[in-house]
Amino acid sequence: MVQTKDELFLGIRQFEANQRKIEYIEKEISKGMPTEVKIIALSLMAELHKNMKWYNSSAKEYCNAADLAPTFKEKIDLYFKGSIMYLQAEDYFAADDNFRKVIVLATKEEKPKLQEKINNLYLQQAKNYGENKKFTKAIKIYTRILALKIPIQTTLEVYEKLSFFYEKIGKPREAKEMLEHKESAIEAEKERQKNLIEID
Repeated sequence: MVQTKDELFLGIRQFEANQRKIEYIEKEISKGMPTEVKIIALSLMAELHKNMKWYNSSAKEYCNAADLAPTFKEKIDLYFKGSIMYLQAEDYFAADDNFRKVIVLATKEEKPKLQEKINNLYLQQAKNYGENKKFTKAIKIYTRILALKIPIQTTLEVYEKLSFFYEKIGKPREAKEMLEHKESAIEAEKERQKNLIEID
């Protein structure tokens, strides 16, 4: 029965294949181990799953480790890693859910920076889909981005991208709608700026 981090690493070194390492860790977890060692074991399994491109499994292990983590800092770090894996697995509901946990656990000072980091991860994934001509996937993720807290300039760019991708998949009506949404967003922003000036 593994009781320390060193014992865990020693046990893992017996095996070459990632699959065998995972089996060993699962077996040791089932026997019971101290919480701090279990967090490390789950994180190691997450890394091994990630290396094998089993992103959904990796995400679950990171989030299981986060549930056990004793400090907010550790929880934020592990939930964030789990969310990135859910993003890779294209499980956007789970990614959103765990990114929300990250934001809730963060301090007031940390929240804006973390939100920007999350936005950039979604935008990068959407950009990758567009560049690889996976237009339907790009549309799906850009649509989700509109629900995030993003600056107005980013919102306008997203509507432009959506219009472009809808054209690419042969949906001109939806493409036109996106440009109309863009114009509405511009008008709403002008109105907001006008009201701010009047308040001042």
